[in-house]
Amino acid sequence: MPEFKVVISDPESRNVKEVKVKVKAVDDVPSVEGEKEAKALPIAKISQKLKEQLNVDNLITLQVIRQEGDKKVKVKVHFTVQVDESAGDAVLISKSLAEKFGAEEFEAIAYRTKAFQLNVDQGKLNLMGLKIGDTFNLNINGVNLKLKITGGSDNSGFPMRPDISGAVKKKVLLAGPPGYYPVEDGGRRRKTIRGNTLTNDIVQVNCVIVR
Repeated sequence: MPEFKVVISDPESRNVKEVKVKVKAVDDVPSVEGEKEAKALPIAKISQKLKEQLNVDNLITLQVIRQEGDKKVKVKVHFTVQVDESAGDAVLISKSLAEKFGAEEFEAIAYRTKAFQLNVDQGKLNLMGLKIGDTFNLNINGVNLKLKITGGSDNSGFPMRPDISGAVKKKVLLAGPPGYYPVEDGGRRRKTIRGNTLTNDIVQVNCVIVR
């Protein structure tokens, strides 16, 4: 079955604290099947002290700036967190990610993850028939997330709208987003949109974490 992107945002991660940390790629942290294809999140081991310092729930982001030729490239990777006191002040990751960061030991900026996306096989996570506002559960490395659907888009980029019922695709007169952003106040335009119900044509599902 085809894949779709699940874009997940954490509404409690608006004002995150960024901390410079030392990162080590070690054999003790296993790689996760599918992490290279963005079908899964890799694992990071940190101490309870660092977890509290970052105000991390279950997800952490590591960010570095790499020099590639004449360009500086931002590398950002999202992880699920496991508490391991042997990590000390460092963040431990799998050696399979060393190539992405360009080293086995390096400094990075760590912070609570604001948003991330996963490529999910529709056969493994059947969301067909769910509507904007509905919730579902997604397990990532043993972390169970309750997610609420906030929107999505189809394979042509047409967005779902919560005020259009059903699994439909049609043109409607819009005064605002999603689907239309007026240049002037009061502007209206007829645009193609999707209804509020997920179908096989939806390729991206937007969600927020519910606690």
